[in-house]
Amino acid sequence: MNEFRLLAARIDQHMQRLSVQGVDNPDSIINYMMGYTPDLHRIWVRASDAELVELSNEFPGFYRYALIMEEASEAESNKESRPYDGIEKLSEQHRQIGSQLMSIAATLEHGYGAFIGCGNLAVFQPQVSELNKLHRQWLTDLEDFKTSLRAQHIEPKTIEAISEVFERLVKRIKTLAR
Repeated sequence: MNEFRLLAARIDQHMQRLSVQGVDNPDSIINYMMGYTPDLHRIWVRASDAELVELSNEFPGFYRYALIMEEASEAESNKESRPYDGIEKLSEQHRQIGSQLMSIAATLEHGYGAFIGCGNLAVFQPQVSELNKLHRQWLTDLEDFKTSLRAQHIEPKTIEAISEVFERLVKRIKTLAR
């Protein structure tokens, strides 16, 4: 439960930050929170119902994000067609790498956002330097991931869809990293 609590707390904190910034539209929240999708999924599939209730009561931002994602998932499944229909499924290894890249993106957004929220980045220069190092490594790993997909002859349509998702993250993190 401690792992779930830590993940839910991170989600809750980011949701609070979005609320302060005036981001309250579900589509915008999904866009800004996409890096947290693997964490939410991890909690959703591993936590018991009682643990989910406890986390939802303790972390209202987590609850709101989970509810938004559940509603979005239901709405997507009810559509006759989706832009990603027919896109090739990735191997388990590629899905794991993609999930790790999303989680690291969330860590970067969360970290940079927290330091910016403090106002005085000079005080946190060692931590910011570590984030910058992680950011550079993440960008390298992301390119390696795309190269690996191309080497495995994954359909261009699939690679384009993946690139589009990650490009939004790259832009936001780049803005925060300044």
